[in-house]
Amino acid sequence: MFMGSDRACRGGLCDSGQAQSGEDQVRRAIMDMNRAAQRLDADAFMRSYWRSPRLTITFDGETMRGWDIIAREQRKWWADKSAGIRFNEQRPAEIVSQGDGVVTSLQWMRVSRAGDQEPARLVITSVWKKLPEGWRVVLAHESLVP
Repeated sequence: MFMGSDRACRGGLCDSGQAQSGEDQVRRAIMDMNRAAQRLDADAFMRSYWRSPRLTITFDGETMRGWDIIAREQRKWWADKSAGIRFNEQRPAEIVSQGDGVVTSLQWMRVSRAGDQEPARLVITSVWKKLPEGWRVVLAHESLVP
């Protein structure tokens, strides 16, 4: 048996089922992020972000830099677990490889709070990079449309 970095080969036949594409790995990370968002679990949610002072996120025109700063703000936003905040995917995320080790994702969500008449729309564009620790968001832009 010959072992490659991402597949096992026996007798010249390779099982590529063990390897997942970057797009598939990012899709799985987005599903994990969505589950964390449903629980308002900021720490689990932030695991998919690059833990770097260079991480950059723009939300409704306000830009924040640095994982520590962004994580602190995320914890504040989701501190009230009784607010009834819900996130629902409107359609599956679009995930596109942009070359070796870079993937972009585009997501459409509905966000509601207990007592809101109509959910707001949230559009998220993210740039993911393959890092030694796995796929991480290195740049994101989110727009909330009430």
